[in-house]
Amino acid sequence: MKKQKGFTLIELLVVIAIIALLLAILMPALRAAREQARKAVCNVHIGGLGLALRMYADDHNGKTHDSPNNGLWDNAHLRLSKVTPYKANDSLAYWGIAYEPYAENKKIFRCPATQRVDDWPEWGPPWGKAAQKYFKYCSYGLNGYITNENIDIEFKHQSEVIAFQDHIEQKLDDNGDMFHIRPGERINLPQWRPSSQGGSGFVDSTWSGEQWHDTVQECFRHRGVSMTCWLDGHVSEIAETTGEDVPRKWYIGKAEQ
Repeated sequence: MKKQKGFTLIELLVVIAIIALLLAILMPALRAAREQARKAVCNVHIGGLGLALRMYADDHNGKTHDSPNNGLWDNAHLRLSKVTPYKANDSLAYWGIAYEPYAENKKIFRCPATQRVDDWPEWGPPWGKAAQKYFKYCSYGLNGYITNENIDIEFKHQSEVIAFQDHIEQKLDDNGDMFHIRPGERINLPQWRPSSQGGSGFVDSTWSGEQWHDTVQECFRHRGVSMTCWLDGHVSEIAETTGEDVPRKWYIGKAEQ
């Protein structure tokens, strides 16, 4: 009987090397394709939120909700026997609660590329990274200037006013959390930048050590891009920026005098 010839060690090593080379070539393409898919889903989600805001305003005489500046959907963090959903005006409520009845479902409040959003580590335990599960559907930051406003009266050029965007923070109130540079400052997002990048020092003291996260990159979570929904409902990308190319009027709705 003829003895079957097997692979030699060299042949096996060659095959392994070829497979490794193919994986090295294909993996970046696969990662890019996966990121493009996430961006496409985010585009649909944030566009749906724009429609929900519009429908809410139409049902409330053109006015948007006076949203709280927090980010919880319910009181699960209290670990009670029964979880109770928050109402739109509760102090710890996420702004999305007011608009959820007009949304396709709760899932559209989450961007699939989200790694972490503001979970209040400065408040101490039980908050911080371990509490991230309570913020699962809080991926988008609402422009605080459009809250509690009759948007058709106050904002004449709605295609030039940001409604909400990919962000680490749930509600943007212009205290160093927007993409424009505030008067008297040299860089945007000082609240979310480490002091080494011109930040205020907030993240150095509360987002360091085991709580560390790249807070600026979270705002531009799609490979350096923040998906942004404008007040007229269209969606576009804002590339990572230090603020020189972002006018404040995109948030306040008018040019400064």
